Amino acid sequence: MLETNNQETTSVPVESQGLAARKSTRRTWLLLCDAAVVLCLGLCLFWGASTQFSNRYNDVTRYQCYAIAFWQGQPGLQAYGLEATPASQCSFLQADSSSALAARLRQHHLPSFLLGFLDAQSTTQPFHALPPEYPFLTLLPFSLPLLAPFAWYQVVFALFMIALAGLLYVVLLRTQTRAAALAFAFYLALGSWATAAGRFDLIPAGLTLGAVLLAGKNRWNWAFGLLALATLCKFYPVLLVVPFWLAQQLFYKDERWTAWKRWSGLGIFVGLSALVTLVSLLFNVVDTVIPVTYFLNRPIQIESLPGTLIWLSSLLGHPTQYNMAYQSLNFVSSLTRFVSPLATLLELAALLYTCWLQWRGKLDIYAASLLTLLIIIATGKVFSPQYLIWVAPLVALVGKAHWRWLLAWGLVCALTTFMFPLHYSGLQEILQFYAVICVRNLLILSITGTLLVWYHKQDAPAASRGLARGPEPALEFAQRRE
Repeated sequence: MLETNNQETTSVPVESQGLAARKSTRRTWLLLCDAAVVLCLGLCLFWGASTQFSNRYNDVTRYQCYAIAFWQGQPGLQAYGLEATPASQCSFLQADSSSALAARLRQHHLPSFLLGFLDAQSTTQPFHALPPEYPFLTLLPFSLPLLAPFAWYQVVFALFMIALAGLLYVVLLRTQTRAAALAFAFYLALGSWATAAGRFDLIPAGLTLGAVLLAGKNRWNWAFGLLALATLCKFYPVLLVVPFWLAQQLFYKDERWTAWKRWSGLGIFVGLSALVTLVSLLFNVVDTVIPVTYFLNRPIQIESLPGTLIWLSSLLGHPTQYNMAYQSLNFVSSLTRFVSPLATLLELAALLYTCWLQWRGKLDIYAASLLTLLIIIATGKVFSPQYLIWVAPLVALVGKAHWRWLLAWGLVCALTTFMFPLHYSGLQEILQFYAVICVRNLLILSITGTLLVWYHKQDAPAASRGLARGPEPALEFAQRRE
């Protein structure tokens, strides 16, 4: 009897060891699968970026010009044979904008110290030429590949972006689920095959994802700090300040309105943005302001939803022309003065409606952030293929790998890649397949509208203090519709 009891007691550790071994083996296989996914994603994105390597006038070569012009000035450009001549990849670089502004200001008899300050910021000298399209902080990712030989700039930049894509996969894997990480890889490979490693948009997208995840954990100071860094790389994340602030107010709804907890995150955002902007102004006043005016003055781009409306009008016989400006193909039509304000009103109405849903407790920070970006993309006057990079992490975060999300957003990705880079060689080819752009834009608009309607029908969460509910409601959205 004693021996039997001993055998029974010793069998438990053996079974536990076997279970632990099976779990360890399963974890090992899952890690290998994740590594294989990241490797395949990297190879796919590098393949897509490599299709643009032969183009001397692609986006990455512009980044190279910006970085060399900032660190070395005109002498550096001349050393590489990149001076602003018509045949140079840096032919887009303008003349000394600071001197031109100073010349105009002299006519208004402004103080001599201000004119001298502007004269000292000549963009022909090192440390004064800033990118006219992007904020000052973009010089950091633009400059890192300069550590490699000149001819390897595009390759090194692509490898940096691929490494960042792999990091975002790991972040979603560790903070959310494997399904979310796999969905992110799927969207990035399908919709951003040629742009993810050939643009720097993964940087603001990654910072925005980190800010949203931290806001979901109610770590507001860090969330607003990351959101500020994202905005200082590309301006679009600034629109997320409103849903972030609303979520913070709901979380601290029992506190007084004068409590610092309610305003600390916003204060950090404003303070960090002001500090970096001040540094940028010290380098170059004009080039600090130009990115804002660059965005505001852009016409209706051919792939945008307002552009689709103008294209439809051309089918009815309304005269339409096209021009190449701001590095994009744009519509020129007398209907612009009607279509552009209409799109702006639609965008503002949708954003206000999203804020109202969030304030009523029907949207958590995840859904509010995703909807805000979808509204911007769906109704903005400019659409570029890399915009899908902005929302890929958030679509994966909210929708995970549910088949309805994969089908709907996967179709958006596929249609976008079908156009660029596969059918984007010129105006005639774009117009030949413009129906694809039309379907893609209407699909994005339908997805955005469906989400707004569905969240409107939901009850406010029962959780107290407005805690973030996480991405489950969107999954429930897909499941209920089955």
